Amino acid sequence: MVTVSEAIVERRTSKKSLDKAVPLELIYDLLEKARFAPFHKREPWQAKIITTPEEKEFLYKEVIASYEKTGVICDETSREKMTKKMTNLLINSPATILFAREVIPDNKRLDSDAIQATAALIQNFSLLAFEAGLVGFWASSAFVMNAELSQRLGFPENYELIANYRLGYPDPEISKNKAKRADVKKWARPLSDSL
Repeated sequence: MVTVSEAIVERRTSKKSLDKAVPLELIYDLLEKARFAPFHKREPWQAKIITTPEEKEFLYKEVIASYEKTGVICDETSREKMTKKMTNLLINSPATILFAREVIPDNKRLDSDAIQATAALIQNFSLLAFEAGLVGFWASSAFVMNAELSQRLGFPENYELIANYRLGYPDPEISKNKAKRADVKKWARPLSDSL
């Protein structure tokens, strides 16, 4: 069993994985546990799970159409680049989870809380996926802030996409990168140091 400390320190982002299906029930189990992220007032998140070829093709076509409409794809060079990138990210992914957060425009604090709580949910999901022997890639691709796309994908009007998460089983041929982090004492100091 992986400890919380081990999961935090050892988990790594992986943009590649084996071409092996991730069972839908396993994804639900991970989300079930991840939902215990802290939040204020109400759970401010929703998620869409993409695992079937039909779902992947639909998402891919919608993302490419949104990139054409917004100018991300503006010529053949950008089309080639984005179709290749989205094929790997969406079509070739064993599973993709789209995470959205509730937008609360009339309460700035709760609106901020909704972003932070959803990020905590995604981090919980990342750690649980690692514990389950999976690898993931938490991305905020250019399409995630597109409100029109978000609604076409079935999210309510008062929700916005904030992340797409690529999920799969690790490829043993791919070596794990070493994490590089600044020394904690460079960015965390007693308040008295500033007085």
